[in-house]
Amino acid sequence: MKKFIVILFCAFFTFNSTLYAEYSLTLTEALKCAIANNELINAAAKTKEVSEYHLKSARGKHYPNVYVEGSVNKINDSISLNLNDARSAVIGASVASFQTATMYSEHPQPEQVVAGFKQQLEQAIPDFSMKFQDDIFYKLTAAVVWPLYTGGKIAANSQAKKAELAISEMEYTKTLNSTITSVIESYFRAKLAQEARNIRQDYLDDIIQHKDNAEKLFKVGMISKANKLRAEVALADATREYQKSERDLELAVVVLSNIIGVELDKVNLCTDFKKIDYVREADYFKDIAYSNNITLKDMQQKKDMLNQKKKAIRGNFLPTVAAFGKYEIYKDDLTLFEPEWVAGLNARLDIFKGGEDYGEYKAYSKQVEVLDLYIQNANKMIDTAVQKYHHEAQAALEQYESLKSSQDLTEENLNLYKKSFKEGLATSIEVIDAELALEKVRLEQSQALFDFNVAYAKLMDICGNSQILMDNIIGESENNEE
Repeated sequence: MKKFIVILFCAFFTFNSTLYAEYSLTLTEALKCAIANNELINAAAKTKEVSEYHLKSARGKHYPNVYVEGSVNKINDSISLNLNDARSAVIGASVASFQTATMYSEHPQPEQVVAGFKQQLEQAIPDFSMKFQDDIFYKLTAAVVWPLYTGGKIAANSQAKKAELAISEMEYTKTLNSTITSVIESYFRAKLAQEARNIRQDYLDDIIQHKDNAEKLFKVGMISKANKLRAEVALADATREYQKSERDLELAVVVLSNIIGVELDKVNLCTDFKKIDYVREADYFKDIAYSNNITLKDMQQKKDMLNQKKKAIRGNFLPTVAAFGKYEIYKDDLTLFEPEWVAGLNARLDIFKGGEDYGEYKAYSKQVEVLDLYIQNANKMIDTAVQKYHHEAQAALEQYESLKSSQDLTEENLNLYKKSFKEGLATSIEVIDAELALEKVRLEQSQALFDFNVAYAKLMDICGNSQILMDNIIGESENNEE
């Protein structure tokens, strides 16, 4: 339901953006749109669902397998047993004995009586042939097989699938964190371009005013033509810089549009740069990163999965025992030698498989050793990354704080030079230099705040806390709205 609301919000935002020439976009809105529209996040979510079904499938192997099997069969000829030669021999022997007995009796029997006796035997003794199987026969069997002992293979496979599910969850979280970091960086990069455009707009307005003042003072002879020309050159430079800042802003907005999946044209980025008074020590973030870093947790889950697969392979060296039962539902085509039902235990132990299982077991062992090396390297990289982004965030804050006094000084200098210029006591170059100094300080302040926000977002990403940072941003936004 929550995801549906986010998608609905993004759809409304996209539609609303086509109705107005300029609109406001908060960082919260940008984050929500990016999460709803990002194909990689959606793909990671689907992959997680796949892993959940694989885990259910693996757990299902703990239970008995009950099935019904039917078949229609055709053989080259029917199967039968023919003992009529033995029948003929029995009848012949009986007739011979009858003849011998009557031959030595007081009243020998005529041939007609012997023939009648033989005929009676032919009728009394049945045919000595039987059909056991027709050439076309049918089978319908209900059966159950329940593994009782598999050397731990089923349990190990279940644990391996559980680890795969954890890996897919890590991949989803990693993709989500990466998206959050990218949105924050792109949003504030566009915000920096917007601030630079606004600062250069202010500078351009001041230079236009300065040029007008220079022309007036030149007409009354209070300044030289060189001062007037210097003001005109400054105006041309300011115009060029302003136009460049407009193009930079357009490019930054295009990049932001691609990341959040919403077409942006003229937009006002209304979320200010985030600033905190104090960044905790680097060791504090290192401890969090060692516990929460998504890449590190992902590799640890992969190691656990490989160990479970090793256990499953090791189970191939042990016997398997299963209980089974079969019941013949269709009995019409059963032979004399086939029972209606059977139940029992089955045990199997592979003696020789050409070293297949041993090779696979050693391969998994080597992969675990490789992962251990990657984990060691990841810990070093995490340590370096935390130090880097912590230093950048701290340095950016210090830079911003140090520029506050510079801004006060440059503003005061600019006011003094403007007043002096109107009285003919300062040159145009001095006023323009003061304007440039103030512009430079304001740009550096915006750059410092941008550097801090990007470094802090990346620090949170390394620590696995990007979602906490996003929740804080959204929470702050909601509180402000209230």
